Amino acid sequence: MQDDGLPSECDVIVIGAGIAGLTAAALLARSGLKVVLLEKQSRPGGYFMGFKRKGFVFDSSIQWINGFNDSGFAGRIFGYIGPDFPKCKISDRIRRYKGESFDYLLTGDPYMLRDRLIKDYPGETDGINRFFEDCKKIGVHFDKVNRCLRAKETMPAAERLTFGIKMLLWVIPVWKYLWISAEKGLNKYFKNNEIKKLFCGEEKFMSVIMPISWVFVKDFLFPPEGGAESFIKWLCGIIQSSSSQIFLNHSVKEVLVKNKTAAGVSLSDGRVIHSKYVIAACDVETLYEKMLPEGAVPVKLIRRLREADLYCSSLTVFIGLDCDASDLGLHGELIYLTVDDIPRKDHTGGDPYKSSLVVHAPSARDKSLAPDGKSTLILHCSACIDYGDFWKTDKNRERGKAYREFKQQYADILIERAEKGLGINIKKHIEVLEIATPVTYWRYTGNRNGSTMGASPTDKNIKNRLAHYKTPVKNLFLGGHWAEYGGGMPMAVKAASNASLMILEKSNKEEFKKLRDVMDFK
Repeated sequence: MQDDGLPSECDVIVIGAGIAGLTAAALLARSGLKVVLLEKQSRPGGYFMGFKRKGFVFDSSIQWINGFNDSGFAGRIFGYIGPDFPKCKISDRIRRYKGESFDYLLTGDPYMLRDRLIKDYPGETDGINRFFEDCKKIGVHFDKVNRCLRAKETMPAAERLTFGIKMLLWVIPVWKYLWISAEKGLNKYFKNNEIKKLFCGEEKFMSVIMPISWVFVKDFLFPPEGGAESFIKWLCGIIQSSSSQIFLNHSVKEVLVKNKTAAGVSLSDGRVIHSKYVIAACDVETLYEKMLPEGAVPVKLIRRLREADLYCSSLTVFIGLDCDASDLGLHGELIYLTVDDIPRKDHTGGDPYKSSLVVHAPSARDKSLAPDGKSTLILHCSACIDYGDFWKTDKNRERGKAYREFKQQYADILIERAEKGLGINIKKHIEVLEIATPVTYWRYTGNRNGSTMGASPTDKNIKNRLAHYKTPVKNLFLGGHWAEYGGGMPMAVKAASNASLMILEKSNKEEFKKLRDVMDFK
């Protein structure tokens, strides 16, 4: 990466080298624009930033990916950037539902799970059949939205009207599923409470059905060989093979504004880069409250952002094992370990004894992630940044001995739960152990409370029109997950693509048309 040779001007500055910032920079560089990508960390990747310990390779947060099937939006965009993009993997072992009283496996053929449930719950046969057929219909229906991911801001008035009608027609068939709770949705299919326990860790019904729906359309995928960081390496290569540049350890202090228009940035070391456009693929509150001049952003918008409903953060335990994961009965699927008969909200409440625990061994799918004969294991659960007096940090969120001891205690509880729930001995095989708390995610991303995906699609957020691309400053666009509701790689790629499209609409009509056609998938 470039540590010197910082240019004094360029066409576009992108703030933040996460998957969204890298995608935007690659798209614009491909279109012939000179891009400068600035990242305050010493490595690119954001939530996709992996790390290595003693030959073990770990993904920082990603568990699975969608949007990379034949018609997938993310796959189309990456294919447009370059045909040699890393390809995701399809696995036959997808998700294991494991509670204290049940154990079921979702494979590449969802009907196998259906038939097993019918065998165990013959009195629920009708509801089980309806449930799986509806999952299939929803999967096919959601696959169609891959053609409707261009932002309205990139459309002329007549096209906006057509787009609005198209989206209305799309949403009508799934409206009854979108906003109902998991409990209410499950009650439409099942009477027996035992079968509902499989989905006890979900609060929204859409979270229950979408994993199965994606499997039906072959869109529940796992990271490519080398892990999610392979995307980062590939995108960096694309950018640096052009006239564009990536600068790490370069923190943006201020977005320069002239006549209410973005004119570049100043860095924390005092240097200045002038540009025609700026894409902020970083934390939006930091952008609006620290990087822009006072008064540039309406107070009402800042207040709505401060009060927004955010996705929670995570506690992740990264383990390097001195044995093959298959020796412990771990085969690469996501194992959802849940506690029976507790309130649904407790599954995401952050209590290490109650929160739903995701256990998976990525190296069981990708042998390149661990030394020969060894394997990686990851434990993951939802967590809040204020848990345990902010994880025993001080008032400035500085970490000390108390922090290290507290997160180790939390991790030990999760490991013991995994051992008991799966009937295996993990501790005696541990060779490497790393623990990431919400404080870790906050430090690396700047997202408030260490949120993993920004603003969630709640009624309040949508009513407040929280997600947006165009900022109050002309030529300054949001290009990360704050521009969209929801999270994950597809939303980050969507945000990056739309922000790039808005710039190309002003700067290069021919390249705008090319990217537009890829996004529309006509």
